[in-house]
Amino acid sequence: MTVESLITRLQETFDRLELADATDNRSARDLHILLLQLQQELAVAAFDPLKDLDKVSVADTSKLASLCDDVQASINDEKKRVDLVEKIVATAKIALRAGGVPIPA
Repeated sequence: MTVESLITRLQETFDRLELADATDNRSARDLHILLLQLQQELAVAAFDPLKDLDKVSVADTSKLASLCDDVQASINDEKKRVDLVEKIVATAKIALRAGGVPIPA
């Protein structure tokens, strides 16, 4: 994985978090800050953007791709949870109205 491919993958993950309106804004903000820092470093050519990070002994990047995929899976799970809660609320409102409890629409 090169630095540029890492940045691309992180940007895609950040974009998905933004589109999903991530509930954990701190981690999304931290990811955005990291992206900005990396882009700044690339702009000043502090390191070779084509450097192969997998060959650097202190950086284990092998899990990054799957972790980014895990973020998407979590976003999908969150959307399912929200949908279920919305169904619960709608069903409860119908039941309460049917029972004569005045619930606003």
